[in-house]
Amino acid sequence: MFYEYAVEPQAIAASWANFRYIIEKFGFDQGRLIAEFPKRWLREVYDATISLPPVQRKRVEEALNQARKNKLIRTGRPYNESVGDWLQNAVVEHQRVPFRAIIANANPTNNRVVLAAAELDESHPLMNVPHDQAVHRDAKSLAAAMKEILEFSSRVVFIDPFFDPFDSRYRATFRECLDIVRSFNPNAVCEIHYRYHNAKPANDAIEREAPHLFPGTFPNDLRVIIFCWREKAGGEDFHDRYLLTERGGIAVGAGFSAEGAHQTTDMRLMSYELSQEKLKAFARGTTCYELVEPVIRVAGNGQVERI
Repeated sequence: MFYEYAVEPQAIAASWANFRYIIEKFGFDQGRLIAEFPKRWLREVYDATISLPPVQRKRVEEALNQARKNKLIRTGRPYNESVGDWLQNAVVEHQRVPFRAIIANANPTNNRVVLAAAELDESHPLMNVPHDQAVHRDAKSLAAAMKEILEFSSRVVFIDPFFDPFDSRYRATFRECLDIVRSFNPNAVCEIHYRYHNAKPANDAIEREAPHLFPGTFPNDLRVIIFCWREKAGGEDFHDRYLLTERGGIAVGAGFSAEGAHQTTDMRLMSYELSQEKLKAFARGTTCYELVEPVIRVAGNGQVERI
């Protein structure tokens, strides 16, 4: 659902119009992400705006600070000045690990993957990316569709009212998702939020059974916080399923249960604003739902602590 682009600093900073048009086309909510290539990409963009009027340059600075939240990713791609200029480096790196496209000032060799910034069009096949898709409901496919947002977020929040840790179908999906988090972002805070129901085990039951449930599901050196919520009479419905992070969110139609590849669930990119609003709705102290204690933090070896 997400595609990585290389954007030449001098191209995006050539004018305020260029900058505003290009930056608005990127973000986790757009399905397009800008690689910090080279790693000093932000500084190079700002330095390239030196010829802009002070007011416009200040706007660029403010927009770049916002872009850090949900538009940029750092994947550690190598950049070697001995290879040549920025475009030559981008083309070489694309041959190693492909970008979706390279956005540059010019395309002197008519490379099909290079898009000229001045002629950029959202309808171009390399810019036209889906904001939703049907995903097979096996654990690996579900996790793969969410990989980039799992990889680059520092707070990872799974919302599924029907989550049941006693059900191996849920454990399978979380095993795949949390392996991605551990591999790329082991310091991330991970949470699971579900809805209380008389017929389902509450957190105190999960707490008792954790040593049997979670080894092999949660990575050994990763801890997951589990919240249980009750709907308030006359209050907000708790039905929809999401993956929410500080960088954006994905609406997951049928939730995180791995029912098998013979079924699909619709996944949809959420606007940044809506994803952050939903995050607040599941924060401790929220007025949307009633928290059912205890809140527990579970380690991969099954150890549990109340928090």
